[in-house]
Amino acid sequence: MKPIRVLIQAPDPVKRAGIAAMLRSAEQIDILTEGERASADVLVIAEHTVGAAQLDGVRRLRATSATAPGPRCVVVTDRFDERDTLFAVQCGVVSILPGAHCTAGRLAMTVVGAVKGHSMLPRGLQSALLRQLDGLRRDVLEPNGLTLSGLGLRELDTIRLVADGFRTDEIATKLSCSEGTVKNVLRGAMQRLGLTNRTHVVAYAIRSGALA
Repeated sequence: MKPIRVLIQAPDPVKRAGIAAMLRSAEQIDILTEGERASADVLVIAEHTVGAAQLDGVRRLRATSATAPGPRCVVVTDRFDERDTLFAVQCGVVSILPGAHCTAGRLAMTVVGAVKGHSMLPRGLQSALLRQLDGLRRDVLEPNGLTLSGLGLRELDTIRLVADGFRTDEIATKLSCSEGTVKNVLRGAMQRLGLTNRTHVVAYAIRSGALA
């Protein structure tokens, strides 16, 4: 397995050394210096309190990364405001570990999991994230014809009919629009999301959870 390059951000050298010692228990993890930060795969933030300022720092660091879309972030903290959960996810945080219960094995497992796309959040933060996503959908996205999947409501209606096997003319009839409009809606979704054909659009909608 390719070594996982980890950059540690901590308020003092002692805390940083402690986190580094915990992570060195895993052979596949390499600890980076500040000068190597642009090549990090995972950023570990270890602070007693993590709030908007620290999360914005994560966002800025990811923006200067040499790898797109930037390192995934694991937060180790004793104090985290659940109201910041959605913002944390937007900044690149994938896991949040309570500092009081953070063992070397658990931290290493979380860092390795972050590279594989896995996430770990305390149950209370999971609930907070779902509430915030629901509020975003209800108050911001849907009033503007958008969904959490990145597809507009009209696009989603069209794609659902494509998935059900209807032809372009049948979709136009059901949605009370022209065939040209149906084609433009699908073409717009494909261009915006980098999709190649109708099958790809349907697959994207299913994977994103927009279509059950």
